[in-house]
Amino acid sequence: MSKPNTAEEIYIDLLNRIISLELEPGQKISENAISEVYGVSRSVVRNSFARLMQNGFLVVYPQRGTYVSKIDLDYIRTALLIRIAIEKEMLYRFMTKGNMKETIKKMEENVNEQERFYYASEYISEFKELDEAFHECIILSVENKNVLKTLNEQLLHISRWRKVYVKSGYRISHLVDEHKEILAAIKDNDVSRAMDCMSKHIDTISAVIGFNKEFLHYVKTDD
Repeated sequence: MSKPNTAEEIYIDLLNRIISLELEPGQKISENAISEVYGVSRSVVRNSFARLMQNGFLVVYPQRGTYVSKIDLDYIRTALLIRIAIEKEMLYRFMTKGNMKETIKKMEENVNEQERFYYASEYISEFKELDEAFHECIILSVENKNVLKTLNEQLLHISRWRKVYVKSGYRISHLVDEHKEILAAIKDNDVSRAMDCMSKHIDTISAVIGFNKEFLHYVKTDD
């Protein structure tokens, strides 16, 4: 596979490396170093950096340099609140529209695939895809992809946050079990229970704060 060499390709590659925590929150990053890594001019890298800064994944400190942004818990709380509201609305529409059989079958198959990663210690890309697909089953059964497009920037930050909270000790098994609880409530046609399970599943900040303090060096402070 060829090395990324356009501003767009480098942007996507850097974004994936940031979300995966290969480039960690708070890590210093420079145009010179990155241009050497990809074998391109600084102007190409500058364009990629500009997009990452616009999306909140890089931050420039005068006289200090450019750094991968730390996790902004206030932003994540807001993003998760919006995500909860939208997913609960989509779930309600899904459960009250009837004819859920085909979607439930897809969700069952998805959860069975998730079981393969039950004891995984990292939020790896294969599980990430299954996690996102589980939620998309509900959303796309009642809406088009415009909802997902609207959430896109927030979903990128939430994806990075997922990596952090799994790294902090919130096991993959918890996520799989929460998906099972949501699915069980749907199959029981218990709308209230399903929405409560969905809220609990998405509100990961409440679940992680106080669970393991080691992840706090990834988090933005007022300093």
